[in-house]
Amino acid sequence: MKSNFLETLEQYYFDRDDFVQAFKKVFTTDEIIDIEVECGCNKNYDNFLLHRYDDEFYIIHRDSGTVINWYKHLGRTNTCNKNGLTLVDLHEFLSLLKDDMTE
Repeated sequence: MKSNFLETLEQYYFDRDDFVQAFKKVFTTDEIIDIEVECGCNKNYDNFLLHRYDDEFYIIHRDSGTVINWYKHLGRTNTCNKNGLTLVDLHEFLSLLKDDMTE
């Protein structure tokens, strides 16, 4: 029997363009590149962990366990482990990450 909690996440949780625009509203192009580089270094911030596995990039919020993921490049595909997370929530998530990165 397979647990429902171990099912593969839905691809394109957010509309592709909306996902990219959410990042661009909060981060500059250089900051987005920094995020991708720091994912490769498994960067730890006070509230976030940036991680990369192969061509997949992960941003993990420690306290809530919320995970945002994308494959190869920002607009390719995306997943989220919290069903019901909205674009407003994504904006808050990314804004908190930016604050954490600048402290």
